[in-house]
Amino acid sequence: MNKRIFAFIDEDAKKEIRRAILKAVAIPGYTIPFASREMPITRGWGTGGLQITLSTLVEADTLKVIDQGCDGSVNAVTMRNFITSVTDVATTTITGEASIIQTRHRIPETPLTEDQILVFQVPYPEVLTTVEPDTAAQKVMHANHDYGKMWVLLYEDTAQFGDSRISHRYPVEINGVYLMDPSPIPKYDIPRLHNNSALMLFGAGREKRIYAIPPYTSVQPLKFEDREFSRETFPGIRCERCGAAGVFFDQVYLDDGIHYYCSDTDFCDRNVAGER
Repeated sequence: MNKRIFAFIDEDAKKEIRRAILKAVAIPGYTIPFASREMPITRGWGTGGLQITLSTLVEADTLKVIDQGCDGSVNAVTMRNFITSVTDVATTTITGEASIIQTRHRIPETPLTEDQILVFQVPYPEVLTTVEPDTAAQKVMHANHDYGKMWVLLYEDTAQFGDSRISHRYPVEINGVYLMDPSPIPKYDIPRLHNNSALMLFGAGREKRIYAIPPYTSVQPLKFEDREFSRETFPGIRCERCGAAGVFFDQVYLDDGIHYYCSDTDFCDRNVAGER
């Protein structure tokens, strides 16, 4: 009788994905092609991130899955249930307890450590798509470090509106070399990519691309020297559940007005429990 395949993907496929991950780590910010497999979830729900997670998980790992910072959303619960059904690994909702965190579009509020891997679900891996649709031209632009079209987009936004209109997927420079799409994280999270202690892996299943930011890597938002990078702020706002301030909030619209709650549910839960 054949031994049950651990983590759904066959070993040859895992080796191919791991080789792509190693290449991505060796060239931070550069997108590496890989043979993306069909997964038992709808494309667009995070097949790239799922394949990275399944290829890196071992039985001793502890897994956390979040969607927009929440452990209890449909995407997070579905992903977590599937992964545990094919691995039997332990799961947690506490950021500090997890060795692998799969995320869709948020970085946990709790600082990450060298012992952790943050896996991003990525819909669009190529940062230049918004200014150059031709893939061959994109490769030439990356090779020549020619990001003039992106600079023009930022200049036009700044001249007309006073700041960039890019609210998510804000372009970042990795080690001053490659321009990279950080996935659709909010601008609030961009500074927290810089010099992060954790290994960050990005997987786009539909586009068949993997890229990475190794620990302690320089990640800087693309910006003009005479203008500060601006991100979302919530002046005077506190979470109505735990009282936290200075974090990224979800805005809930009810009949009596707008209510604010921590986007990171673990951070909020620990505040309520008095653990901070």
